[in-house]
Amino acid sequence: MAIYEAVVGRTSHPSVLAVYEEVRRRFPALSPATVYSTLDLFARLGLVQEVSGPVRRYDGQAGVHINLVCRRCGRVLDVVDAELDALQRRAAARARFQVSAVRFELHGLCPRCRRRQSRRNGGR
Repeated sequence: MAIYEAVVGRTSHPSVLAVYEEVRRRFPALSPATVYSTLDLFARLGLVQEVSGPVRRYDGQAGVHINLVCRRCGRVLDVVDAELDALQRRAAARARFQVSAVRFELHGLCPRCRRRQSRRNGGR
C-alpha cells in the first residue's frame, strides 16, 4: 500500500528510485527489487501507467490524458483534453479493436530544455 500511495493520485510522475526512497523512510528493510516488481504489477493491473523516457517513471493519475515527456531532462507534464476520449473511441471503433489500456505520450523538449538549447546555439 505504501508503494501504491507513493504514486497514485500524484502529478509528480515519480521514478522507481524516488518511490523507493520515499517508502524506505517508513519501511527501512524495503528492497529496490520489491519496488520494481510491485510497480510492474501495478502497471499490468492498470493501477498505474509506466511512462517511457530517459528514466522509467510512473503515472498515478486517473483519467485519459497526454504525458509530454522531455527527452533531455525526463520531466513529464500532464495535459488533459476533452477530445482524447472521443479520439480513443473513434480509433478503436474504426479498427474494431477492443481496448484494454490507453497511453498517450508525446516526446520532445520541454520549454526549459528548449531555452537551454537555444542559448547554447546562440539564440537560434
